[in-house]
Amino acid sequence: MYKELDINNWNRKNHFYFFKDYDNPFYNVCTNIEITELLNVTKENKRSFVLSSLFLSIKSANTVEEFRYRIKDDKVIIFDVIHPFSTVLNDENNFSFCPFNYFDKFDQFEKHGKISIKQTIANKDKLEGDPERLDVIHYTTIPWISLTSVSHARKFNTSDSIPKIVFGKYFKEFEKIMLPICIEVHHSLVDGYHVAKYLNVFRENIINSNSILIETNT
Repeated sequence: MYKELDINNWNRKNHFYFFKDYDNPFYNVCTNIEITELLNVTKENKRSFVLSSLFLSIKSANTVEEFRYRIKDDKVIIFDVIHPFSTVLNDENNFSFCPFNYFDKFDQFEKHGKISIKQTIANKDKLEGDPERLDVIHYTTIPWISLTSVSHARKFNTSDSIPKIVFGKYFKEFEKIMLPICIEVHHSLVDGYHVAKYLNVFRENIINSNSILIETNT
């Protein structure tokens, strides 16, 4: 479900129209986020690190309203909930696009996520997702490279406004485990302030990953 944003009474009205018709209105922010607590929790409880990090990321994005904004027919709409749409590696070392449904409880998300991954890999020749679906964030993981930057293939002259998030190979820095993360967003909808807000919420959820992923599901 979604509702329409009243652009005329929006404090970012001028910014929206300023960036909306750029040939490339997207910008990309890459940084490292500490995941020490999350890695320990997943190892100790034998939970999927990939699905755990995806869950905490989309949970965090759902709390930042601007990450739920999309452009549709030159209007701005706000989704109630957004879901992850991620690449997964198949047995031929090619990737497929896998749709996930967001659930408030991690056990449900993990259960349905594992089923979705199996179905996607089994149907690996189908590359296209649903081009009409806007209530998603596009995710990918490049676990072989510790990223410092990334760019995306794009079709220009479209109304695409979906954020993209990329995770790289995590690495140890002193006593901390760090995960490279690159976030690409549409500047008509999202400013650097909102990206920083998302990253702060994500980090807080990582710190509290034991209670979020384990304790609330027992």
